Amino acid sequence: MDRERIRQAVGAIGIYDFGESTAPLFEIDALINASHGEPQARAWLEEELVAVLTTDAGLAAKQEICRRLWRIGTDASLEQLAQLLADSDPKVVAAACYAIGGRPSQRADAVLRAALGAAPAACRASIQHLIEDRG
Repeated sequence: MDRERIRQAVGAIGIYDFGESTAPLFEIDALINASHGEPQARAWLEEELVAVLTTDAGLAAKQEICRRLWRIGTDASLEQLAQLLADSDPKVVAAACYAIGGRPSQRADAVLRAALGAAPAACRASIQHLIEDRG
C-alpha cells in the first residue's frame, strides 16, 4: 500500500464536515480493509489519522477519525487521544473515549484515569463512564 495514497485520503477526511459527501470516509474504510494483514500500512494509517487530531480539524472530522481509530488504533495513538480528552467540548471528549474504548490496555486505563482529574467538569462524565465500563 502506498503511503502517499494514505496521506491524501486522510487529508480529505481531515476537512470533512457534517452534510458533505461521505466519499472520503469510504476511501479510508477501503484502505483500512485493504491494510488487513499489512502491519506497516496499518501503522501508516494510524499515524496519519492521529496527525489530523492535532490540527484544527472540525468536530465531524475528529469524530470520524476516532471511529476509525476504534477499529485500528493501538497504544501508539494514546498520546494524541489523551489531548482530546482534555478538550472543552464534551462531543470531542466522547469521540476520544470511543476511540480508546475498544482498546484493552493498561496504558489506556492510565490515560483515562489521568484525564479524569484534568478534564473540564462538563466533559468528565464520558471519561468516568468509560473507566467504570472497563472495570
